[in-house]
Amino acid sequence: MAMMFAMFRFSATAVLVAVTLLAGCGPEAKKRAASDAVVADVADKGAAWPLLLRHCLSSAHCDPMSNFGDGSGEASGVAGSVTWFFQTPEKAGEGAQDYGAKAEINLFGMRANGGPAGRPLTIDELPDNLGGAKAKRTTLSLEYRAPSGVLEPYFLQIISPHITQVAEGVEDARLEIMGAGGVLFAAEASGMEAPKTPVNGGYDPPDSMIFHVSRNLRDEPLPQLMAALAGGETLSLNLLAAEGRPLLREVIYTDGFQSALGRAGEAAGDQEITRPVVERCARFADEDVAFWKIADVTAALVVCDPRLPEQRR
Repeated sequence: MAMMFAMFRFSATAVLVAVTLLAGCGPEAKKRAASDAVVADVADKGAAWPLLLRHCLSSAHCDPMSNFGDGSGEASGVAGSVTWFFQTPEKAGEGAQDYGAKAEINLFGMRANGGPAGRPLTIDELPDNLGGAKAKRTTLSLEYRAPSGVLEPYFLQIISPHITQVAEGVEDARLEIMGAGGVLFAAEASGMEAPKTPVNGGYDPPDSMIFHVSRNLRDEPLPQLMAALAGGETLSLNLLAAEGRPLLREVIYTDGFQSALGRAGEAAGDQEITRPVVERCARFADEDVAFWKIADVTAALVVCDPRLPEQRR
C-alpha cells in the first residue's frame, strides 16, 4: 500500500510539472496599452475609439498609449493643415490659477527628408504601436494661455521626428525656420536618445534621436514668425549638424492657422465642453459625410466630425 501511495504521489507530481511546463510554452500574453481604459465603460467602443484617438493626436503632448481620459473639459479640431486642442483651466492643470485655460495650435510636417548627417525613420522602422504617429512627424506647437480670458501666445516648442543614422559625435543641432522673407527663427536644438520601441512585432528598432527646441514667447516674442503663421505662409524647417550638414529638411504648411486659433478661443465659452466626447457626439451617430460637409456646429462639437483631415480641406 505504501508503495502504491508513493507511485500515485510521484505520478501526480509529474502531471503537475508537465502541465506547468506546457503552460510556459504557450504564447506570451500580449500587453495592453493603458489607453484601453479610455473606452472601458463605453458601449460602442468601435465608434468611440477613433474619435478619442484623433482627439488625442490633435495635441502635441497627449500620449495615445496612456489613459488620456474621456475628453471632458477639452475640445479639438482641424482647420486646413493645422490642428487645435483646448483645455479648460480645470483640465490645464499646471499654472491654471495664474494663466487660465490652455490652447495648443499645432502644425505637423509629415514629409521630412534626411541628409548626410541623419535621416527620419522609414515606415518599416517606426514603432508598431500608437506612438508611431508621433515618431514620424515634425511638430511645431504653440501654447496659448488665457489669464484675462483672451488667448495669448506663451510658449513655442518644436520636436523633430525620430532621426536615425545620426553622424558620429552629433549631440545637438541648429534649427532654422524660413519663410518668404528669410530666416524667421533660429536656435540650438537639444538632442536626446529616442525611446526603444519594438517594430514589426518585436524586432529591435534602429538607434535614433529626437531634437527639440523650446521658447518662452512672453519673454522672447517672435513677431516675424507669428506674422508668417497668421498670413498662411509655407515654411521651411531645417535641422543642421556641425558644418551645416543636414539632418532634416521639412515643409510646414500653415493654412488654417487663424481659423484654428479662432475655434480654440470659441471653445472657452462653449457649454458642451464639460461633457465627455462620447456623450457630446452621441447625437451625430447616424450622420454621414454629407452632413458634416455643411454642418455648422459649435467649437466643442467639432471633435465629433469623423472625416479625415484631408476630407475637411
